[in-house]
Amino acid sequence: MYTHKIIKGESPKIFLPKGTALVLEGGGTRGFYSAGVFEAFMDDGIMFPYVIGVSAGAANALSYISGQRGRSRQIVEHYVSDKRYVSRRNLFRYGSLFGYDFIFKEIPNKHVFWDREMFKSVDIEFLTGAIDCKTGKTVWFEKNEMSYDFIETLASCSVPLVAKVVQHKGYDLLDGGIADPIPIEKSIADGNNFHVIVLTRNHGFRLEPTSSAWLVKRTYKNYPELIEIILNRHEIYNRQLELCEKLEQEGRAIIIRPQKPLEVTRSTRDTAKLLALYDEGHEEGKIFLKELLRREGFSN
Repeated sequence: MYTHKIIKGESPKIFLPKGTALVLEGGGTRGFYSAGVFEAFMDDGIMFPYVIGVSAGAANALSYISGQRGRSRQIVEHYVSDKRYVSRRNLFRYGSLFGYDFIFKEIPNKHVFWDREMFKSVDIEFLTGAIDCKTGKTVWFEKNEMSYDFIETLASCSVPLVAKVVQHKGYDLLDGGIADPIPIEKSIADGNNFHVIVLTRNHGFRLEPTSSAWLVKRTYKNYPELIEIILNRHEIYNRQLELCEKLEQEGRAIIIRPQKPLEVTRSTRDTAKLLALYDEGHEEGKIFLKELLRREGFSN
């Protein structure tokens, strides 16, 4: 049934102490940097008791939690360059830049096995966020609520203007990165006291206001709360980023992010560039993992 070698999940060997959170930014195909970082964690069997992510951060965390080393790299090698994965053709034909049926149905069910049973068996708290278009608030879905068809993750990845609104459990949902682009505030509110934050932008990046305000207002005229959040998203992103950097300065966080200048965008399909980004994440994940495990209470 599967067109590539099945990678079975492995149980974690080391669970980090309670109160330690893994906080994940999205970023479309930039998120394969995060997938490389997760590969470093899986090399040593490291698992966090709490993982929170939005958009591509949440999607790539699925293979990490199921313990399938190399699965995300297989997807980059064989499928991201496929027009069914991401292309303008998808946008014109189906209303979404990313081919979510291909990504969340065909790939895990026909091509690159995803170990759902191992995912379910790992005893951690995992949250995926998507914005409720009616209220402008983030709706958080827990691990035990994850549907077989990945609809919660799909909703979290549904970028405004290039994806359809997802109806689920009475909500009208879009990208979780709108109201909580770096979900550090939610992690703190949930009682975590140390955070490993994986970003997909270089140091010094700050988000600018959207240049498509007129299109946002026209497209989402029935969702005034959503419009307000999108138009102010740059302020939210920059505030959450500054909080992450403040926590790092105080010794309450480690930030992992690309050190080399980024050569990819949210929708890059270039296999060589994405593999290089993935491998960069893997190498930098190893470096930061050593720092993490040296801290008091972070040893096996």
